[in-house]
Amino acid sequence: MRSFRNFSSDISSISLNNRLLYSSGIVSHALKEAAVGVFVLFYYKQVLGLPGTLTGLAIGISIIWDGISDPLIGAWSDRLRSRIGRRHPLMIAAVIPLAAGFVMLYGPPDNVLSDQGQLFTWLLISMMLVRTALTFFMVPYLALGAEISEDYHERTQLAGMRTHMAWIIGTLVSATALFFLFNEEDGLDGRFVIDNYHFFGWVNGLLVIWFSVICIVGTWQYIPKLASGTVHAGSNMLRDIFITFRNKNFLYIVILDMAVGGIGCITATLLMVTYTYFWQLDATQTSLLFAGPIILAVLLSAVFAGSLNRLFEKQQILRLACALTTINLLWLTPLKLFDLLPDNSTLVFALIYANWTVHTTMTILRVITVHSLLADIVDEEELATGKRNEGVVFAAAFFSSKFMGAFAYLIAGPFLDLIGLQTGAQPGEVSSTVIWGLGLMMGPGLAIIMLLPMWMSFKLNVSHASQLKVRQALSQRQQTAESGGSASASTPISQ
Repeated sequence: MRSFRNFSSDISSISLNNRLLYSSGIVSHALKEAAVGVFVLFYYKQVLGLPGTLTGLAIGISIIWDGISDPLIGAWSDRLRSRIGRRHPLMIAAVIPLAAGFVMLYGPPDNVLSDQGQLFTWLLISMMLVRTALTFFMVPYLALGAEISEDYHERTQLAGMRTHMAWIIGTLVSATALFFLFNEEDGLDGRFVIDNYHFFGWVNGLLVIWFSVICIVGTWQYIPKLASGTVHAGSNMLRDIFITFRNKNFLYIVILDMAVGGIGCITATLLMVTYTYFWQLDATQTSLLFAGPIILAVLLSAVFAGSLNRLFEKQQILRLACALTTINLLWLTPLKLFDLLPDNSTLVFALIYANWTVHTTMTILRVITVHSLLADIVDEEELATGKRNEGVVFAAAFFSSKFMGAFAYLIAGPFLDLIGLQTGAQPGEVSSTVIWGLGLMMGPGLAIIMLLPMWMSFKLNVSHASQLKVRQALSQRQQTAESGGSASASTPISQ
């Protein structure tokens, strides 16, 4: 099969329609984020009565398993040889198990609900099924994105579109469910009705199948054109994974992602609880906060990300996003804790709206930039090792962030028990310990953790100029090989 660089001119300019088809594959990940971040902890703790410690433990164990499986599946995907390529077979195999996992997650049978041990086991099995199936889909899917374009700026555009779609779909699903399905009806808060979650699980399962099929069919055209994933003599999957960490830029990104992964998991886990008990918002207000700021953030990112990418280096954008995220975490919840906010509830809602818009915009910019940088690092690794290991690079990066995310859930679940949040508690009925605990954690606590990724962003050394040098060196090596000569031994680009 031809080398990827031989046909880069065929697919170097990806049409809007093809970018949309590819990006549709991110929807399954968005649904998982909505499930775990918005609903699962609240559902299992506040509705089904599973203690926060056990809920967090189940989620945490599933994330640890997820993190361990990611690099292995990534390396397997890089090495897979089949007539339909090395990415699509795993993506196809994941669809039905992933849909079934969502149905199980939201629909534990009645005989399980009366026993905490069985309910914990059901949650753990459901989460592991969802995460394992999602790994089989997402790791080759992300690697595919790094393969279909070599262009420095187009990689950012591709990462941007799939990131924007993830936020939009995840937001619309969460907000629509809160507004129509979980809203108050006949004086009963729909967030505490079990049957609503059962229906929501089936909706998620059907959405997974629909959008996954769109992505698989839409990217089928690239199969004959992608790199074949030649396995080098003496190559070893585990060794390939560990060798990747020798790249200093990759190591810095991994450390950065570890910290922001933990922050993201804490935020996602406690956001629904914070809106309900700290800010005392109803389901309609919560749905507006899930939808409005995120849609606005996506629009802001879509409008300005391209200009920022042309004006600044990627690591500079990453530094800006980390710095503004840290600053934004320090002002709103302390004002609430010290009774410095006005009594006007509309104004307070507007401040929450603005705060979450800034947070989400910076998160989106950070995700786009990191994914684009990882695609560039694949090229650096190819120059250094002679191998294209897109699956290993993306999977190994997410291994560390998910590993820290697991600890975040192990912290967040017991944290809710520690501050005394009782199952079934209604807004306005919780103690001051709950209020202060949530306020300190969701503001200054997260800001302190953000100092680590901000530090890592200043250690990165990746530029457009260095990326062009890498591409030129790879092109020269390919030309030498095609002319019958022997490529000279490569050395890594200076980090």
